[in-house]
Amino acid sequence: MTEILTRCFMPELEVRSAAQGGDGRTVVGIAVPYGKPQRIDSRLTEQFGRGAFNAQLRAAHRIGFFRDHGPHGGTLIGPTTLLRDDAAGLYGEWRVSKTEKGDETLELIKDGALSELSIGFREGQNRTLPGGVIERATATLTEVAVVMAGAYGGDASVLAVRSASTMERRAAAAQIIANLPTLSVDADLLTRPGSH
Repeated sequence: MTEILTRCFMPELEVRSAAQGGDGRTVVGIAVPYGKPQRIDSRLTEQFGRGAFNAQLRAAHRIGFFRDHGPHGGTLIGPTTLLRDDAAGLYGEWRVSKTEKGDETLELIKDGALSELSIGFREGQNRTLPGGVIERATATLTEVAVVMAGAYGGDASVLAVRSASTMERRAAAAQIIANLPTLSVDADLLTRPGSH
């Protein structure tokens, strides 16, 4: 079995309200941008080619939506309801289940504390572009996760939140953040290129 790799992006994410055709629990955004070279580490700069995930478009429901990556201790928070190949990248829609972790995640997205997406994938066909950039021509998407910090930064994030009042969101986020455990960070990881 091939290794599952992960890559993070910061798209513009949106939680769709009923007025926007959602239910206040539907997150939409670009899961992975196309044609954007990103330095992963000192030996690898990669980008995804348009259509890299076309094999999964008809079976979007088989791709889980996670709060952090499943293999790294993350939690399944709902299903993928739509995947579409757009010029900007792989567009997706995810329904967040009404669970404690799902509700918490929605509030953190609405308040901007969680704003980046990350994908899990298995390599398919690659090609080397000028300058040594590896383009993922085909890959198998295994999961999409909403995370705090991703490798692609501003190119894969949540769009906006329009389903709750600003004051309610701020109060809920402050309570959630106050109850989060303090995490230790390995300072060496912060200085290593591509460690996201």
